Amino acid sequence: MRSGLSVISMAAIPLLVVAIQTTMRSSTARAQASAKVTLTTDPSPAQKGKNTVRVKLTDAEDKPVSGAEVTVTFFMAAMPSMNMPEMKTVIKGEGKGAGMYEGEGELGSGGMWQVTVTAKQKGKTIVAKKLTVKATGGM
Repeated sequence: MRSGLSVISMAAIPLLVVAIQTTMRSSTARAQASAKVTLTTDPSPAQKGKNTVRVKLTDAEDKPVSGAEVTVTFFMAAMPSMNMPEMKTVIKGEGKGAGMYEGEGELGSGGMWQVTVTAKQKGKTIVAKKLTVKATGGM
C-alpha cells in the first residue's frame, strides 16, 4: 500500500510543477499586456529636431490608465557607411489626465526610428510596445 501511494505522489509532482509554471506564464503575459498604447507626435509625422510625443494608455475595457510612469525611447542604429553614430532619445511622459502622457525631445536625424513605449505602475511594467516611426528631415 505504501509503495502504491509513493508512486501516485511521485506522478502528481510533475503535474503540479506544470500547473505552477503555466500560471506564472499567464500572469506574466497579463502584466505585460494590461494596457493599450496609442502614440502620436507633434509635428506629425515626427521630424528631425524638436518633437512632442503623446501617449494614450487605456486598459482592456478602454478606460484611461492614470498614475503610470511613461517613457518613449527612440533608437536609430549606427550607419558607419554614412559616418553616423548610433542615436538614442529618451522622453519621459508627464501625466496630463485621462490616460494621456506628454513629453518633448530632440531627434538627431530624419529616417526610420525604432521606438519603445514603456509604462510602469507601482514599479511593474504594464506595457512595453515596440513600433517604428519615420521622421522627416535630413540626416
